[in-house]
Amino acid sequence: MSQPSVDQQPDALPDDVPTLQALVQDLRARVREQQQLLTALQAQVQELVEREKRSSGNSSQPPSSDPPWRQRRRKPPTGKKRGGQHGHPGHYRRLVPASAVDHVVVCTPDTCGHCGGHFPQSSPRQRQVRRFQVFELPPIRPEITEYQAEARRCRDCGRRTWGAWPAGVNRCVGPRVQAVAALLSGACRLPRRQTQALLTDLFGVQLSLGTLCALEADTARALAAPYAELASTVPRVPVLGVDETSWKEAGALHWIWAAVTKQFAFFHVDRHRSRAVFQALLPEAAGTGPVVISDRYSAYGHLPAERRSLCWAHLARDFRAAEERGGIDAVVGRWVLEVFGKGLAPWRRYRAGELTREAFLTEIRARQQELQAPLHWGAGHGSRKTRTLCSGLLDQWPSLWTWLEVDGGEPTNNAAERALRPAVLWRKSSFGHQSETGEQFVERMLTAVTSLRLQGRNVWEYLVESCVAARQGTSAPSLLPQAPA
Repeated sequence: MSQPSVDQQPDALPDDVPTLQALVQDLRARVREQQQLLTALQAQVQELVEREKRSSGNSSQPPSSDPPWRQRRRKPPTGKKRGGQHGHPGHYRRLVPASAVDHVVVCTPDTCGHCGGHFPQSSPRQRQVRRFQVFELPPIRPEITEYQAEARRCRDCGRRTWGAWPAGVNRCVGPRVQAVAALLSGACRLPRRQTQALLTDLFGVQLSLGTLCALEADTARALAAPYAELASTVPRVPVLGVDETSWKEAGALHWIWAAVTKQFAFFHVDRHRSRAVFQALLPEAAGTGPVVISDRYSAYGHLPAERRSLCWAHLARDFRAAEERGGIDAVVGRWVLEVFGKGLAPWRRYRAGELTREAFLTEIRARQQELQAPLHWGAGHGSRKTRTLCSGLLDQWPSLWTWLEVDGGEPTNNAAERALRPAVLWRKSSFGHQSETGEQFVERMLTAVTSLRLQGRNVWEYLVESCVAARQGTSAPSLLPQAPA
């Protein structure tokens, strides 16, 4: 077979070169696709690794969601023994006054404990005693009242008329039983079947599950007036911690919103977690309102800087997560956490009364400029998450320090998180509520119990007074702080 001549070879090159160029372009396109796929897979792996490391120490998830093998961050040991330290003030149970004692048992010695001599029968002129009091519950038996409606027949028409039940007699139990049921299910968060069993075991009161549900609805109606009073008071307080957590109503996702002050807490259940719900909870009048301490959730983003205070505890968890990512993020995270620690130290001393407000403000403002350096470094050199976090904080810089400008302001939203914790535990031990009356019972009981605890008032006594007032057609006592008598 004859070989092609030199003059014939150039005629075949124009047909082959485009084919090779198309093949190279196709290979380059496939390499780019593989590189994009590899980048996406690396991001996915990084996200899974961070999700595996996520805990209550570096995210907003509650401590109860931490797996049992996850070790929480603990303070370094101080070297001291456990228990009360030497020189600390003792805590003892106080004796009740003699007027409150039901029985007195006098223990008089007959012989001397040292020499065995006998004491005279008469009592000494100057009586010296050591007092020791024992508390015991009396045998509990329900007090049963039977109401008999008598019938009378009219001589004129011959028809029969029955006597009417007294006002407030509309259930088979009295207000104290109703208050106990509300206390067990709404304050102690017991399931209805356990509430039913405790009422039987402790008090001999047997109630059906339907009756317990009806009593919860009665209690919710009894708390309507003080609950509405708190709702109207919330927008007028100077400082307010706000937070929210998920809930269930008939299996559907709902949210519990909490608005907390130092003296009361207000809870609201809603099907949405949005800015509209927050504005309904905290309606604005001519742009005025309390300073809101919150996390960085977008529902609070419309608030001006002078009315929003970012929670340092949430930010500390975010920067701890950055520290665990490694690289530049770890440097930025440790740097910011160190400055946060320096800022919180004078705050704790001021709260303990060891610093005047002027001295406290002088120390804390020295940390403001110190915090800008790691935030600018993270915004320019960190990973995508760290850049977003640091840039957002620089944009919201005034909101980091709003709590300094208002009386009663705090750097963290821990009070609202603590107030929501019983709601989280209630959610985990139940299936939520199933109806609108159940929703009212949840939000009003959480409001009443948390507010009473903050004020040091007796929850049981308040519930009894509220149930009695509802049966008498009057309003329950206020949940606002009471002036000392």
